[in-house]
Amino acid sequence: MKVHNEDDRYVVRSVTRALDLLIVLSNQNGPMGLADLADHTGLNPSTAFRLLESMRTRGFVRQAGGGNGYQLGSMVVDLGSAFLRSVSIWDYARDVADQLAEDLSETASVGVLDRSQVLYIAIARGQRELGIQSQSGTRHSAYCTALGKALMADLTWDETEEILDSEPMVRLTPTTIVDKAAMRAELAAVAARGYAVDDEERNAHVVCIAAPITDHTGRSVAALSVSGPAFRMREHGIDDVARRVTVRAAEVSARMGRPQTPAGSGGRETSR
Repeated sequence: MKVHNEDDRYVVRSVTRALDLLIVLSNQNGPMGLADLADHTGLNPSTAFRLLESMRTRGFVRQAGGGNGYQLGSMVVDLGSAFLRSVSIWDYARDVADQLAEDLSETASVGVLDRSQVLYIAIARGQRELGIQSQSGTRHSAYCTALGKALMADLTWDETEEILDSEPMVRLTPTTIVDKAAMRAELAAVAARGYAVDDEERNAHVVCIAAPITDHTGRSVAALSVSGPAFRMREHGIDDVARRVTVRAAEVSARMGRPQTPAGSGGRETSR
């Protein structure tokens, strides 16, 4: 794992190495041994051990039961919560997700773009039975999600292409868009109609519809979505769900200082 920075003169190697260890641990569902952590980060095991022990004393990592490797510590949760509180949309995210989930009895989410991924900052479940299971803090690639497409539609093509080039566009289902030219056309359509659709592109049998949330400058700072089993979303009616999502997203945008505009009027002008 290598730190990429335009000017490495100000980079403290021990700090970046410690952060690399935290990033690797954040991608694991369970504890990870010292040897594996050293291998994944390209560190000498003794260096990795000293860094991990330093972070352990501050609560950023902890040893798993029986000493079987390391896991993230509680301090990481505190930092994550502080980040969410610092995002201005956080003030409204949970409320609007709850309202939309109640409107449609489906899962509603609010996400922000973080490099090539969507970070889900609020999720509310309105369904009583079969539904979409996820939680705040989840990340998914932007290219295959409605939230991601709604957010990328507000970017210039150069910005979008940088996102698409940062990780492989994998065909997760038969409908996943993996061609950049096709994605460019898709994002132009999203910008024109004011909402994005994930038509079973990330998960087969799951449909998601998302609309951007803009701030006082008109810039998309987050996106709001509803997702559910494909058969039930089609029963609701894609157009009706899209209308509800865009109306709720416009309400939040207005609370953030952006005048409400008719759904489908498109976002800010971009060079596509």
